[in-house]
Amino acid sequence: HNNTMSNTTTRTIVITGGLGNLGSKLCRHLLHQNSPTKYKVILIEHPNFINPNKPLPHDDAIVLPCDLGNPSQDDTLKLKEALQGADTLIHFSAVNPYPNASWSESAQSMDHSFNIFQLAVICKVRRVILASSNHVMGGYKDLSTHGPSSIHPNAPPILGTVPLNPAQMASSGDAKAYATAKLASERLAMTLANLYGDTTTFVVLRIGWCQPGENLPGTLSAAGSPPEFLLEVEEGGLAAVAAEVSEDDKKDELWFKRMWLSNRDFLSYFDAAIHVNVPTKEEPQGGSISDEGSVHRNVRSGFVLVNAMSKNSGAKWNLDETEKWLGVVSNDDSLA
Repeated sequence: HNNTMSNTTTRTIVITGGLGNLGSKLCRHLLHQNSPTKYKVILIEHPNFINPNKPLPHDDAIVLPCDLGNPSQDDTLKLKEALQGADTLIHFSAVNPYPNASWSESAQSMDHSFNIFQLAVICKVRRVILASSNHVMGGYKDLSTHGPSSIHPNAPPILGTVPLNPAQMASSGDAKAYATAKLASERLAMTLANLYGDTTTFVVLRIGWCQPGENLPGTLSAAGSPPEFLLEVEEGGLAAVAAEVSEDDKKDELWFKRMWLSNRDFLSYFDAAIHVNVPTKEEPQGGSISDEGSVHRNVRSGFVLVNAMSKNSGAKWNLDETEKWLGVVSNDDSLA
């Protein structure tokens, strides 16, 4: 059954974008020798992002070079082979995973999701986990109608996170194209769960901001992107942003700090998403599942979607459903 992890001693986890920031962190965690479950981890990565001189996240990781956006016949065969024996697919891969992603890059990111999700269903992978983004709900940032803990995962999406400072907007982007690819991926997951939830269930985590490396709150800023990903602006543009910290800048910075996802919470949420029981028509898990109601309902047959950021003081993100479905309570706070 889809909710029962296989009894074999080793479970195969396939991670797309496997050599990126999040994929690498999760790979190291899953292959840690003290893990109660033994995993085989296959990292899918675009050939352009595989550096033969850079050590793998873990010596036991297997890297599968593949273009998910435009797979060759050989790529598709390799992907099928990897997925046919897999327990879980975890999808991080995107083309430019930052707020300044273009619409062309957004379209290609959709291709990544659409290709790998449909292959996962064909190959009867038990669990698919999508790393979606808080930017799907970023339009709530400046709405005075929404205070702390008010953004629930079943609220209508308002895409993009628009900086109040025009110079900041020019350099870091508004995340609208980026978020559109995430929302399209969420909706495909919902659709596939409805059709194939008896064999493949989906968990969607709308993750916050988990920086590379140590990911300490002190390095969070309103830019929302590492410096190398900022768009080029006219000379003096970025300097002007740095020189004058307005009320708008402070508001934006607070928003970005409140979307922080600590390394510890990131790993706990994804660990839980692998194991959690997802409600199905056959096995409702704590009450009958109605497939009627809001078009944005976050729990339905074969599908669970929750917010996934740390418990940052004053944040608008509501984590009640996260705690209920994943069984993880965050103790990390960027503003503590």
